[in-house]
Amino acid sequence: MDLRADGLTVRYGARQVLSGVSCALPPGTQALVLGRSGAGKTTLVKALAGLVRPTEGRVLWDGQDAARLTAAERREQQASFGMVFQTDALFDSMTVLENVMAPLTRRHVPEAEARARASDVLRAVGLSDAADTLPERLSGGMKKRAGIARALAARPSVVLADDPFAGLDPGTARQVARVLLDVSQGGTLLVVATEAPMDLPLPRWLYLRSGRLVHDGPPRPSGRMHRTRCRHDAKRASTSRCHVAPPGGRGHSRAAAESAPG
Repeated sequence: MDLRADGLTVRYGARQVLSGVSCALPPGTQALVLGRSGAGKTTLVKALAGLVRPTEGRVLWDGQDAARLTAAERREQQASFGMVFQTDALFDSMTVLENVMAPLTRRHVPEAEARARASDVLRAVGLSDAADTLPERLSGGMKKRAGIARALAARPSVVLADDPFAGLDPGTARQVARVLLDVSQGGTLLVVATEAPMDLPLPRWLYLRSGRLVHDGPPRPSGRMHRTRCRHDAKRASTSRCHVAPPGGRGHSRAAAESAPG
């Protein structure tokens, strides 16, 4: 699926969470969505998946305005998305296999096919031996992998992972990163994180600051985007002057185009 945000603005009451965000995400995009807590990262990926309605601007799915689709058309298009949430969101009363089968069952996939597909994706994330286990008996990393398996069972073309490394120790985080890379080959992968994980070297970074997209491109040399300091020009709200300070260096200035809030 070709994904685009066009002047995307989202407000919750008086609070503006996203301000004029525009980006193009063609099929096969592999990117990190970075920024501090409250920068709008989760809202952006949810809006791209049609889970949050824009206050202004548009989200385009293969060139179609998602907000203008009928309910049936939206459901059909949303089948292309697989969401990995911050929490594993597994059903405690279901086994791992049943949890992974659940989204397929809701889509009326025949039970035998759903079981086969769920078994295949559990094998891909290394959880075949835990198929009949209840979530309470899984480690944190295993729960994360089970959540990834459930997101992938429907064979989505777009995987959106919302802070999948939260609360994980470094070894488990490396394991989850490896699974995400392995299972998303050829598809679109967007991973939300506060800082760039060393074990997930994706070629594109989208960095949000206070709801604005201030960087969209290759990883910054400093490796830590929170070292970026932006000086906003009050006379030209559509432009920020950004000073990037590499470790031990004085840095350099660059202009980052932004859209003014609507």
